[in-house]
Amino acid sequence: MMELYVYGTDGVLLGVVESYQYLRWTRRYSHCGGFELLAIADSNNLALLQMGHILWKNDDEEAGIIEHIELVMEEQESILICGKFATGMLGRRIVWGTENLYGDVSASISQLISGHLLNPSNASRKIEGFSFYAPNFGIHINSQTSYRNLLDAVENLCAANDIGIKTVWNPTTRQFAITLYRGADSLAVFSQEYENLTGQSYIQSLLNHANTGLVGGEGEGAERQFVAVGGGSGLDRYEIFVDAKDLREEDFGNDYREALTQRGDSKLAELPAVQSFDAMVNPHGNLVYKVDFDIGQTVKVVSKAWGVTLTARITEIEETYDQDGLSLQVVFGRGLLTLAQKLKAGDF
Repeated sequence: MMELYVYGTDGVLLGVVESYQYLRWTRRYSHCGGFELLAIADSNNLALLQMGHILWKNDDEEAGIIEHIELVMEEQESILICGKFATGMLGRRIVWGTENLYGDVSASISQLISGHLLNPSNASRKIEGFSFYAPNFGIHINSQTSYRNLLDAVENLCAANDIGIKTVWNPTTRQFAITLYRGADSLAVFSQEYENLTGQSYIQSLLNHANTGLVGGEGEGAERQFVAVGGGSGLDRYEIFVDAKDLREEDFGNDYREALTQRGDSKLAELPAVQSFDAMVNPHGNLVYKVDFDIGQTVKVVSKAWGVTLTARITEIEETYDQDGLSLQVVFGRGLLTLAQKLKAGDF
C-alpha cells in the first residue's frame, strides 16, 4: 500500500500524510518530474506540509521538494502544495562561467554538476547531501556552455542523447543520488484492443521540426566559419540556422568544426518530427505498472482502428491518486513542445 511520508529539510522523518483529496505524481525520463497535492488543512497536514520539506512515496525512488503552498477556503479549508522532484535542485544554480565539455556525455554532465553544485570553488554554492552516479554511455561530447541554468543545461544533454535522469532518495542515509540511466526495452504492448488502454490520443506533427542546419561559428562576413549538419531534400528538407558564435576556436583548436557540428546536431535533436501517443493506461489491465512497464522503457503501442503501430520510449507517467484509486496517464514518445519549452529553446 502506498504511503506518503514527509521529511524535514534535514532529512529527518516528520510523519505521514493521512488524508488528501488527490496527489498527482509526474515522472519524466530526460527531464525533472514534479507533484501536486491537495489535502484538508487540518493541524497534522499544516505542520507537515511546509516549504522545503521532502515528500516521498514509499513505492518510488524519487522524492519531491515542496516549493509552493496555497491555503484555500471554500467548502472546507484546504492546502495545495506542489514542487519539483529533487533533480530540480539543479535549477537553483547556473553554469557560473564557461565550461568546455569533452568526452563521454556522462563525464560532461558530471563536470557540470560537480563544478556548480557538489564541489564548486565557491563553498556557498555547494548543496549538501547530494552525490552523482552515471555509467559510461559511449556517447562522445565536444561542446561548450556558458551562464545557462544548470538544470536546463543538464536536461538538454540528456534529451539530446536519449538519456534518463532521476534523483534517488535514501531515507536511511538521508542522501540524494543524482543518477543517469538508459531505459531498457520492454515486451509490453499497449492497445485498446487488449483492454490495457482506456483512452488515447495520437499526434504526428512537423511543427517546430528541422532536419538540416547551417551552423555559424566565429568570424564576420566572408571570414565567418560555417558547417552544415543533417540532411534532406525537396519537400522533406526543413532548414534552420544555428548561431554558435559563443563557441570560440581558441577553446577547441583542431576540434572546432567538430564542436560546431555537435552544436548543430544537438539543436536538430530538439526539433524532431513528432510521433507520440498520450494514453490513459488501465491499472487493472494485463500489464502491471513497474513490473511490465516503467518510465524510460521502450514499448509498442498499437491502434488497429487508426492503423498505427508505434515503438517508442515512455517519456512521462503521471500517477493520480484520489477517491477513485490510482489512474495512469502515459506519454509514449516525444510530444509537442510546450510554450515554456519553446521559450527556453529561444524559439520566440
